[in-house]
Amino acid sequence: MGVVAFDPLKDKSYAATRLGRSVVDFLAWMELGGAADRTLDQYERDLSRACLMYPHTQLEQFTDEQMLHVAKQFKPGERRVRVAAYRSFFRWALRRRHITMNPCDALPEFKPRAQKVIDVFTDAEIESLLALPIVDAAPLAVMLLGGLRKAECRHLRLRDCRPESGQIVVVQGKGGKDRIVPMEARLQAMLNDLQILHGINDKDYVFYSVHANETHRKIMREKPVGEGTFARWWRSCVDEAGVKYRTPHTARHTFATRWRRRGLAIDEIQILLGHASMKTTADLYVHTKVADVAERMTIIQATESPERVL
Repeated sequence: MGVVAFDPLKDKSYAATRLGRSVVDFLAWMELGGAADRTLDQYERDLSRACLMYPHTQLEQFTDEQMLHVAKQFKPGERRVRVAAYRSFFRWALRRRHITMNPCDALPEFKPRAQKVIDVFTDAEIESLLALPIVDAAPLAVMLLGGLRKAECRHLRLRDCRPESGQIVVVQGKGGKDRIVPMEARLQAMLNDLQILHGINDKDYVFYSVHANETHRKIMREKPVGEGTFARWWRSCVDEAGVKYRTPHTARHTFATRWRRRGLAIDEIQILLGHASMKTTADLYVHTKVADVAERMTIIQATESPERVL
């Protein structure tokens, strides 16, 4: 079987190799430690390559040269990220005393890919999107003015962002972590309008699906919308607003970019986004708290001239 075409979601044969048995143990250890399903899936995909390339090699027999050839299997632009799974795997093996040397230590340093210029929505485009009917404008505001990820939006209930609370509670965000995002005044007002005009209750989801036929159209909020439904809703909103299409994640970049320009510090924005990089900068930014960020946001909004505020 070709390594490149291998998909562990369809075929778990890698687990029967000698190295694969250790990979299975490592993934179980990661799961117990709280690793996200998406991380476990990607690690499994990456580590399975070595298992299938060297099916008769046991963990303690794995060499620097073999690791070099595994790394070459990945595209140049993704090697740095994909090899991360192997670095973690062999660090675990060292910790368990299964090996005495980490084969990844012999690899060269992979240069990170150059940062691409991020195309964000302009103020005029944001206005066009938020001028749509409130049934669409309020969810769009959650994305553009709240910075939530797509998966977080899909699972957002009204009880998690009641306007009077002044905050969005993100439950089980990326990495299974919860966080609080303070709401600016405009987002609060739009969610309040949505609640009143459409009569949604605490258990209803903010993002909706539609059941329709030739004579009837019903908005459904009883369960989270699916990936396909969300994608169709997003494209429909962008088209209706006459805005250039970007992916939903662009709304999150737009949120971060706007607050950076308005004066929030990088560490404050990282807290709002619940960004994974906070793990590596925790020692430096541990002094910043959500309450402090909320206060800063309020001060910034109060001092802005009307023409600067969307």
